[in-house]
Amino acid sequence: MTQFNTDKDVPHGYLPDYRMLAAQLGPAATVCEVGVLQGGSLDMWQELFPDGRVIGVDNDPASRWPDGTHRIVANQDHPQLGRLVAAEAPQGCDLIVDDASHIGHLTAATFALLWPLIRPGGFYVVEDWADPWVSPEVGVADPGDRLVDYVPALISALREGADRVTYTYEGLVIIRRRP
Repeated sequence: MTQFNTDKDVPHGYLPDYRMLAAQLGPAATVCEVGVLQGGSLDMWQELFPDGRVIGVDNDPASRWPDGTHRIVANQDHPQLGRLVAAEAPQGCDLIVDDASHIGHLTAATFALLWPLIRPGGFYVVEDWADPWVSPEVGVADPGDRLVDYVPALISALREGADRVTYTYEGLVIIRRRP
């Protein structure tokens, strides 16, 4: 695999998990990532899903969206975010990745807005949930709003169509929608 300007391989070690998801979803999957920054992960999604659709969401219009990707400029908790993503993915998404703020209430809002767009058998992933444990130097302005404190609430997805929630020490929460 090509080297990309993303932290998903080094230092986080998420790439094996994403390769596994890509193998399950196939090359034509629709992927949406919230939190684009320099666009390196969008390059990676294009390689993992060469026949798919790659959508990037970021609140900074100066972020980089590689050619061939779909651009949405919005905050991760924008009330119309679900509608904006659905306009780019009318059949829904096979994979949505939240790599945005890593702030608890914002991540919970993004999940509420985008979980309904996951197709049966698809995945919703939250990155970097374990940073306060794995990297104690990582913090948020309000320690009461740490992402790690919101992760258990995502288990409520089991009542909303999920059949599996996986937590990795590396910092991924992977939720699969019931096929």
